[in-house]
Amino acid sequence: MNFTGRYTIKSICAAGASAMALAAAASAQEPIAITEYRIQSDDCGLQGCGMPEFTSEADAIAFFEGDRAARAALASGASSDYSSYSSWRRSYSPWGFQNKQVVYLDFDAGGDPVFPVCRTSGAVFGVFNDYVYSQEERDAIQARIEADYEKFNYHFTQTEPTVGEYSTLLIGLNDAPLDCSQGSNITVTPTGGVSILFGRAENIDFRNQSKADNAFSDASFWAFLAQLDPSGGLFFAFSGINPADFGGDLAAALSYAVVNQTSNTSAHELGHIQGLRHHDSIGAPGDGLPDTGVPDPNDFIPVFSGPQNASETVLHTMASGASVGLSLEGSVITDRFFSERSAVKLSMARNASRVLEEDFFETTFWGKKIAKVLPLLPFYVPNTLVEGENAGKRLDADGLVIAGDISETGEVDEYKFFARKGKFVNIEMVSFSDTRFENPVIGAMRLSKLNWDGTRTEIASNIQTFEPFDPLIFDQELPETGIYVIEVDAPNIVYIDTTGDGVPDPFPLEETGNGSLRTGDYELAVYSVDGKLGRPHHKNYWKKRHHSFIAWNH
Repeated sequence: MNFTGRYTIKSICAAGASAMALAAAASAQEPIAITEYRIQSDDCGLQGCGMPEFTSEADAIAFFEGDRAARAALASGASSDYSSYSSWRRSYSPWGFQNKQVVYLDFDAGGDPVFPVCRTSGAVFGVFNDYVYSQEERDAIQARIEADYEKFNYHFTQTEPTVGEYSTLLIGLNDAPLDCSQGSNITVTPTGGVSILFGRAENIDFRNQSKADNAFSDASFWAFLAQLDPSGGLFFAFSGINPADFGGDLAAALSYAVVNQTSNTSAHELGHIQGLRHHDSIGAPGDGLPDTGVPDPNDFIPVFSGPQNASETVLHTMASGASVGLSLEGSVITDRFFSERSAVKLSMARNASRVLEEDFFETTFWGKKIAKVLPLLPFYVPNTLVEGENAGKRLDADGLVIAGDISETGEVDEYKFFARKGKFVNIEMVSFSDTRFENPVIGAMRLSKLNWDGTRTEIASNIQTFEPFDPLIFDQELPETGIYVIEVDAPNIVYIDTTGDGVPDPFPLEETGNGSLRTGDYELAVYSVDGKLGRPHHKNYWKKRHHSFIAWNH
């Protein structure tokens, strides 16, 4: 669980810095002024989170070699039980019916009664007592997570199931060798910084294909601060929770923090193994990127040119510090909830129509050659918003899940769909981020308007975002009613910071021995919404939405 800090944020905790230094110096541990933090963001599987940064091209080559080895181990059953893409295609069902997802909450995952806090040098900073969850706290956490998932098909239990598949949330998992030979979830730097790993998911499992993948969450950071500084000053400075509001009872304040952190982190990591990513926290739809300034529009290739007004993002379950600018206090004080986008993605697993690449093949109609144009079909999306501009409204989305593959270098896959002017369309390619794909492809996408004369006008494209390596066309407003074309290919050049200077460098796949990433299997999650999503009821509304469209091939 050790982490070197490649994918991190750092924030100075100015308030109470002198108090923290005094409190730390007065503690039984070695004096140190802990004045800053960074949240480890490698929390969602093999390659799901955080654009990697390297110091050389050799590091990048080793990264891809490690990815191939890990996928091969998963495919062989050595590390996990994921279904291969090919077996999923053979069992393809147009309605994709799935049984209830069972989730076991293992509150005793920590095992050992103590946990280490390490230094970046590998030395031991200290050994601290585990936080022991009371039954009341366990029940409160379960109720909070159940509330987040209550509109979907989930069952939570604190008793380990004896039959059937189930996922496990390993709560409080912080066991590591006390000599810090394998690192820990909390690492202290020589300058008074602290690096924190609150949890990690096994994978980003789009459409929840494996019902037995796992995740862990760990709120030990707050127990660490309370033990390091029994006065509560250090705890207050980082959490924003004042023990004075609990009658000066630090244990009561700590309980409040642990319940909040555990509930939020557990729901977040469980979201990852249901297929959600950090960008699914961004909202409301139509407002573009978060107003926190994170992610930077320059993290998109090409640069994202839309608005940056999504102020509700930090309220949402899938938000994190490195991805969207969630503060440390925001992770421990607020009771977060799923955004519109997360509700859409979770609903796609059960309710969206799923089609294969060949369903878009050209055919003949009355002796004339035409190209199939599949409509984005409506699917049910429950409203999970506790507050915000769409709270209490009906959430409507149209979409498809498309399963495709690039079988040879240079191939360009095309998918045509009909949509109306003013819709906001989102297209996410799923391949490299999901270890279910034994043969992933690193792709690029373009979205074009098909003109009546047969020409195309490109309106959006994406090669990469702030998380590797699956492209995302994000909140693209459609300029006209008509037919649109998604083009998917796999270029030779990807962009990776191979020198550690923060600037993406062109990285050729073929020339570095990674040409296999130019062919492979993928899925597209395609959905459109009406900007702010709220829609008035109309007696003929659903009938109108089921119209199908075809277009003459120009």
